[in-house]
Amino acid sequence: MSSHVASLLVAGSLDALTYWSLAFMVAAGLTVVFGMLGFLNAAHTSFYMLGGYVAYTVAGATGSFWAALLLAPLLVAVTGVILERLLFAKLYRAGHASQLLLTIGLAYVIAEASKLVWGDSAFAVAPPPSLAGRITVLGATLPVYHLFIIGAAMVLVCVIAALLLGTRLGMVIRAASVHPEMVGALGFKVRDIYTLVFAVGLYLAAFAGVVMAPLEGVYPAMADDALVQAFIVVVAGGLGSLPGAFIVAGLLGLVQGFGSVFFSAYAMFFPFTVLGGVLLFRPVGLFGAKSA
Repeated sequence: MSSHVASLLVAGSLDALTYWSLAFMVAAGLTVVFGMLGFLNAAHTSFYMLGGYVAYTVAGATGSFWAALLLAPLLVAVTGVILERLLFAKLYRAGHASQLLLTIGLAYVIAEASKLVWGDSAFAVAPPPSLAGRITVLGATLPVYHLFIIGAAMVLVCVIAALLLGTRLGMVIRAASVHPEMVGALGFKVRDIYTLVFAVGLYLAAFAGVVMAPLEGVYPAMADDALVQAFIVVVAGGLGSLPGAFIVAGLLGLVQGFGSVFFSAYAMFFPFTVLGGVLLFRPVGLFGAKSA
């Protein structure tokens, strides 16, 4: 194997892992909310965009990317909780058509409000100096920030799995998603559990927006660019399935990572090949239920 081919393979592998991490981080919150609450939030990536804009503002005010990473997702999650109490909670039992209509309208409102606050320009968010360098592996130059993205996604996967599968709170959340009346009869406030799940989903979206900001910047079409990819991951993985979203994000990362290195002219086509390939053999997604 020549050194040139080796460097291309290394670069493609890092790109694949980076795309995998980003795709999963963007789609994880959407999957959690749908899987636990059955709520289809078409405005999910609008909160992802808000995470990027708030991160730009916080980083500019404090001079610290880490402060933005800490505060921006929390601020966006709090905003989401207010909207959940005022709007979303009324539509939990109304069906997906009503949910889509409301959240599509909300996405337009958030997009226009963002333009009023931040304008139409794109903004750059600088990564911290410790993550701004590059390393060389087998002749391939790899950005350190890409390695940070991969590590952040791994931490998120572990935290979500530990929360939902290894804690009493996770057990209550999973029970409330299936038998809310029984959980309420045991003395738990199901309404508050739903709000908590929604807050977690929007926190994940905003966290992904903050992480993405130093990589691609913050711009008005950020939500639109991520929306299609997020729904591809969620639908092909099986509506509401975190393992399915994780696996499909990996498939998406592989075809985009290596595709961008060897077939860059067809990069926009690759996500749809993953969606079509999965749905051809599993029309309900990898881990989807037929009732979905």
